[in-house]
Amino acid sequence: MKNLKHLTFDDFALFTEVAAAQSLSKVARDRQVAASLVSRHFARIEAHCQLRLAHRTTHSLSLTDDGEIFLEIAQRVTREHAQLQDSMGARRQSVNGTVRISVSQLFAQYVVMPRLAELRVLHPNLCVDLEIDDRIVNMAYKGIDIAVRSGVQPADTLIARNLGCHGRALYAAPGYLKKHGTPRKPDDLLSHSLITNTAVAAHNRWQFLAKGQAIIREVRGQVRVNSSAAVVSLALTGAGIGRINDVVGEQLVMQGQLVPVLARYSTPGQYPVYAAILAERHRAPKIRATVDFLALCFAHFKPDPTDQLRN
Repeated sequence: MKNLKHLTFDDFALFTEVAAAQSLSKVARDRQVAASLVSRHFARIEAHCQLRLAHRTTHSLSLTDDGEIFLEIAQRVTREHAQLQDSMGARRQSVNGTVRISVSQLFAQYVVMPRLAELRVLHPNLCVDLEIDDRIVNMAYKGIDIAVRSGVQPADTLIARNLGCHGRALYAAPGYLKKHGTPRKPDDLLSHSLITNTAVAAHNRWQFLAKGQAIIREVRGQVRVNSSAAVVSLALTGAGIGRINDVVGEQLVMQGQLVPVLARYSTPGQYPVYAAILAERHRAPKIRATVDFLALCFAHFKPDPTDQLRN
């Protein structure tokens, strides 16, 4: 291994990811890049080491003996690099720099952005980069410091702070109900325009409780969109009845923009909301300050008895 000095920290990180996944294509999907790019990257690592580090076939990958030795080195380098970042970050007393937050469009529009100016007042030297996307991103590859997740338990490699939880319930605009009538029972929905979310199939399994029995309806919808925020927007325009985050829905009810539908049959459930942080970054002052700010943003969400910081 004569040319290790030419390898970067990302080379070592990529190798550990490939070894864990035993697949170049899976790592490519996780990093959201072309598989050919990961393959070339891996080949470059082998070229610098002047060793064959893995046996590769079309569908599988396994490390050679030299690969196992290199894996130990790669794991040690990535671990020490993370500890160095953590140590240096903890030494900075002021909250400054740039923090990148990944958040869904719904939470960005109705929860985070309305209060973002408060964070800038508290920490004027902090820059905020919002990555607004409903998809779950690879935090390390995308350079995300904090990802707000709903209903998805963060991976064991992440630190997670529980921000609360929410349910989902049915809502419609007053104008829609005035024109088309208000459903009195779940079967009445058959004659209504329903708005569904094509991005998350589970959101279209509408649950009701009638005479003590649970009823689940698989709803296709007459109007279909690929984000929760778009479901809310369409409901506000009177396009139909949508199943919406109940915390956001109740805010819009108080503003007179939406009306609950079939509330007496509702079984909204509970979906936890987490702030997920890469383990090596969670002690940095800018990260702690931003997570505390997010906790304030989500303070009106129902508390979760499992609220804790975990890794």
